[in-house]
Amino acid sequence: MRCLILILALEIFSYCDIMYEMSTITEGMTGIGCETAMRICVKGDCSRTDINSKNSMVGDITNITITRLDKKLIWSLDSARKQYSVTTFGELMKSEKEKIEEVGDTIKPEVKVEKTGKKKTLLGHTCEEVTVSMNIKSNEGHVAFTQTLWVAKDIDGYDEIENFNKKLNNLKSGLSSPPIMGVNMKSFNEFQKKVSEISGFPLEFNMNMTLAAEDVSFSMKMRSMITKIETKPLNQKIFEIPAGYFLQE
Repeated sequence: MRCLILILALEIFSYCDIMYEMSTITEGMTGIGCETAMRICVKGDCSRTDINSKNSMVGDITNITITRLDKKLIWSLDSARKQYSVTTFGELMKSEKEKIEEVGDTIKPEVKVEKTGKKKTLLGHTCEEVTVSMNIKSNEGHVAFTQTLWVAKDIDGYDEIENFNKKLNNLKSGLSSPPIMGVNMKSFNEFQKKVSEISGFPLEFNMNMTLAAEDVSFSMKMRSMITKIETKPLNQKIFEIPAGYFLQE
């Protein structure tokens, strides 16, 4: 899921393009809260994500990321400074492999996927409830994730997202997710793999995470809602570096 769009000059259109907007509220870490608004667009091998976050600790943050599968790279834009940075998938592969070696092996997580049979309507689409849970118990402590997704299968443009994610996963084959609050990359990646196997597009997403160890206790809750989704022609040139931006040293 990644990608917003800025309209530039050259008009090259595709009628399978998709744009959706999402709002997320995160709570946890002894009261720290964050509200995030995202606009994501996908067109062929290109995607762009604009994220605006309001954090009670650090204030407002804007992140813009363009993923180009055709170029095998990711651009991160800093609109305030009119500059950008570049990360190739080769660099990602090297970095994540080094992290895996540092973390080493851990206990295989217990991951469960369940279709509850519950249904509800969101944005005019019938959604089915699916839960995914993961538990990791070791001598160091206990970590538990639970995700509840309301999934729709009749979303126009979903094939565009699915095709993009398949190509992205092929390029990132062998990469693991970064460690989160004591969960190593292999364990969290196993969890995310189960989520990615769920058929359909989640219009609502809820996550609960708890961590308990000898000297630390932590919980986090996150709720995401798709607030708008539409297919419309998008300009291919919107996934380029904007004029006037320079490469960050």
